Amino acid sequence: MLNVNVNQQSDFNAPYASVMHAKNHLYAIESIDYFFALQLTPVLVKRFDKAKPLSNENIAEIFHLHVALSQALRSGHTCLPLNQVASRFLFRFADKQGVITHQGYHFSSITVLTELLTHCDNLASGELPIVLSKENLYLRRYYCFERQVIEYLHSVNQQQTELSANKIKLIENMLAQLFVENHQGAQTLNKIDWQEIAVANALTKHFSIIAGGPGTGKTYTVTKLLAALVMLAEQNPLKIALTAPTGKAAQRLSESINKALSGFSESISAEILAKIPTKAQTLHRLLGVIPNSPNFKHHQQNKLNVDVLLIDEVSMVDLPMMARVIRALPDNCRVILLGDAQQLPSVAAGSLLSDLAPISSAVYSKENADYLMQVTGNKGLSSHKTQFIDHVTYLTYSRRFSSEGGIGQLAAQVIKGQAALSWQLIHQKIDEKPAELVSCSYENIQSIFQQAVEYYRQVMRSESVEQAFKVLADFRILTAMRVGPLGVDDINETIDERLRTEVSSQQLSGALYQGKPIMITTNDYTLGLYNGDIGIVWPNEVGQLVVFFENEEGGFSQFIPSRLPAFDSVYAMTIHKTQGSEFTNVVMVLPERAENQLLSRELVYTGITRAKTHLTLVTNKESWFNAIEAKVTRFSGIKLID
Repeated sequence: MLNVNVNQQSDFNAPYASVMHAKNHLYAIESIDYFFALQLTPVLVKRFDKAKPLSNENIAEIFHLHVALSQALRSGHTCLPLNQVASRFLFRFADKQGVITHQGYHFSSITVLTELLTHCDNLASGELPIVLSKENLYLRRYYCFERQVIEYLHSVNQQQTELSANKIKLIENMLAQLFVENHQGAQTLNKIDWQEIAVANALTKHFSIIAGGPGTGKTYTVTKLLAALVMLAEQNPLKIALTAPTGKAAQRLSESINKALSGFSESISAEILAKIPTKAQTLHRLLGVIPNSPNFKHHQQNKLNVDVLLIDEVSMVDLPMMARVIRALPDNCRVILLGDAQQLPSVAAGSLLSDLAPISSAVYSKENADYLMQVTGNKGLSSHKTQFIDHVTYLTYSRRFSSEGGIGQLAAQVIKGQAALSWQLIHQKIDEKPAELVSCSYENIQSIFQQAVEYYRQVMRSESVEQAFKVLADFRILTAMRVGPLGVDDINETIDERLRTEVSSQQLSGALYQGKPIMITTNDYTLGLYNGDIGIVWPNEVGQLVVFFENEEGGFSQFIPSRLPAFDSVYAMTIHKTQGSEFTNVVMVLPERAENQLLSRELVYTGITRAKTHLTLVTNKESWFNAIEAKVTRFSGIKLID
């Protein structure tokens, strides 16, 4: 994380003699938090005004601010707002009997903290690894990433497309062609077609977001948007790049674009459709990976050669990656983001999609709303003089989940924080409950394991590797955590042991056997295999067990197991790892301990919406209520609406 070489000053006395001493006083800190503070505190102390010497109490405050900042970064925040620690006890813990086991640390008021830090010389300059900006404390690299995103957004807001009367008429006619069903008769009273609004809105923006939950038609809509952009480009062919954060998400984007295009043959000319690309790639591949380096081939000095950049599943994109994409954008490149802002944020730092689309329904400036209503014929769009975000359109109608279906109802209730209603829905009587939603107690977990064994047995007995991948995509067990009881490792080991007993010694190769699914857990840029890629062990043409992976060309790549980077079984996956995927049948197992810190409504919502037709939930009331009442909040300096 850090690259600062510091010789501890002889006059710097750390508040704790060792990392164990710190852990005994500060609850839930990690070793990295202690060493982060130990390394950086002397750097700041050295830069304080010599005319105002620091007391030991001042130094202890700075040390604990660094501990809190490190903990915030580990939790996915990009900064530490001082108001989150000011006048509070942090790292304090008492057991159920009320006995304080960790004393913690009590921070001073916001006024004292701000005054203390502003006495540090050059804290706002580029010389120190820590930055204080608008009462937010940053590690400098994250401050720089944030500033790049904010400055980009400010610049593109000044690049509105000129809208002459002829241009508006052209857009209006084009939308009538693309959404012919909306223009054949009078618009349904007060019914807004948000897909058409999304296309019309993005046509005049150099940066736009189309947000919506599963089944709301994000990819269908953006395919029409790409067709419209191609039409507007006339004789100038556009260089369009389709991307996603992971290989699986890129593959799904390719499949969705292809499916959408096949349905447009009657409304859009073959010449236009032929100019829309169908092959998506990962952001890493777009930027150009340099082996054994954190940098990419494309950057501010070597821009991408692209006119339109589409990024799907943006909720999975972290702040550093987005900043690196922005650095590599050529002038006048149009950027379109797709995603579900309600899902879990990225595993790494930042919550970009929820920062960039911070409200749940579209509110436009009056000028933008007037334009959208004119070209689409839709009426009644909301507008506001100051509280608006013109670059975002929200798709609200789900074609995957009906309003009466259990999965759709449950997802809506969960994301609204309706713990009691959602619990009631899960436990309706069987004859009253939609068949797609089933509950299971922890006492019956063995029946879930047996169901999984029976299902994965079908993968092993598939007639071909192609069929095995199709069968595998229909079922998955999802959990909140990787380790511990009912974690991914525990469930994978249980299922793996049961399946191995059915395999003859001739079909085994170490821990591998035909039909075993695996997931890559580290990136290997040389092989083109990345963390999260899923493969299946299968015999090749000479009967040797190898591992097949679906590739971006729509075929399969095969590798000898000994060449692979680190991998695990993948009968069960963490919910985080399933973002960008969907399965016909999902079993979601939540931690039995209600106080598990991983539980949140975003986690549960993400897991629920991975299921297309059937969802089995394994949980108890206490854990469920704890999860739905907990909301993920990530601190960030990106604020589009104050």
